[in-house]
Amino acid sequence: MPRIIHPLAGLVAILTIATFWLSTAISELFASQATVIAVKTAIPWGFLLLVPALAATGGSGFFLSKGQRQGLVGVKLKRMPFIGANGLLVLILAAFFLASKAKAGEFDIAFYAVQALELAAGALNITLLGLSMRDGMALTQWRRKSFLRPATTYLARLAGQEEIAKGTLAFRVSKPEGFEFAAGQAVYVTIPDLKPADAKGKIRTFSIASAPQDSELEMATRQTDSSFKRYLVDAPAGTSVQLEGPYGDLVLHEDASRPAVFLAGGIGITPFRSMALDATNRALPHRLFLFYSNRRPEDAAFLAELRQLEGKNPRFKFIATFTEDSALPQQGAVERGHITAAMLSKHVGDMTAPVYYVAGPAAMVSAMEELLKDAGVKPADVRAERFPGY
Repeated sequence: MPRIIHPLAGLVAILTIATFWLSTAISELFASQATVIAVKTAIPWGFLLLVPALAATGGSGFFLSKGQRQGLVGVKLKRMPFIGANGLLVLILAAFFLASKAKAGEFDIAFYAVQALELAAGALNITLLGLSMRDGMALTQWRRKSFLRPATTYLARLAGQEEIAKGTLAFRVSKPEGFEFAAGQAVYVTIPDLKPADAKGKIRTFSIASAPQDSELEMATRQTDSSFKRYLVDAPAGTSVQLEGPYGDLVLHEDASRPAVFLAGGIGITPFRSMALDATNRALPHRLFLFYSNRRPEDAAFLAELRQLEGKNPRFKFIATFTEDSALPQQGAVERGHITAAMLSKHVGDMTAPVYYVAGPAAMVSAMEELLKDAGVKPADVRAERFPGY
């Protein structure tokens, strides 16, 4: 319920403030004094809607953060005190003052000075709420199609973990009964017993790296010094974790006549490993190209396995590329440097024919989106996910 209340309450708040702001500006510029009086005396009644909306937005936001204090969640939380203080200490007090002055017919310097302050404060809150709404849309992008569906939470147990590349940990959990997912989807993973929680709280988002046909769920993450990641490294088999999901729209398109081109950077390989395994297991007719960019071979998770998969699936082509000059030539590593349009066209041919899937660090994803745009690829043919890596 809080994840439904939060965006709805935020939308009500921003629309209410925008209504106050526009009605004030329009009445002052174009309407009669009687209309100005009607508007200024009506606005305080709107606080019966605005104040609960702001309270619900802030309260549900803190609840949904689950202790997170970094990333977009942290930025949204930092904005809320400014939005609340600006609303309570400026907008509300100014509105009551202006209503009193308008009712008495006192349109003096004090009235217009306070009204200018009110308009500035209203514009500020509209901007801050708009930014928070934008960030919220980004946070829920990968699960938007199922946003109104009640969250499904499963209990799972840690089955094991191993380092699969330098600084990259893979961990396996039991697949809960009734849990089904499409290759490329993701889950929220919560560690209930994590103490103390780090700045991101007790929860992380992970794409599932295993195939839907596997008996366990496998995920991978870059290792950091956060208490969440340290817990994953040290936790014994059988440790309880909670899964919520699956979510996400980064799944293989149905039209097999169009190739799929996967562009992965670093840990962004996880959804594409799942999709490639699933396509192989089901003998799907899609032509698949996987471009995998890392600094060095030792940084590339699942490298040997993906090369072997190329031999099992004649419709799957794996292209590994390394950006560090000191990286040694590797069997099957046919490219060097960052992924470029020339590299893509060399292996894919007509760059406008495939559907593209991009996953990796935010800078890499943005660069790939710009590259594909410049190459004439339609935005509708590009699907992307950004991996913050914390």
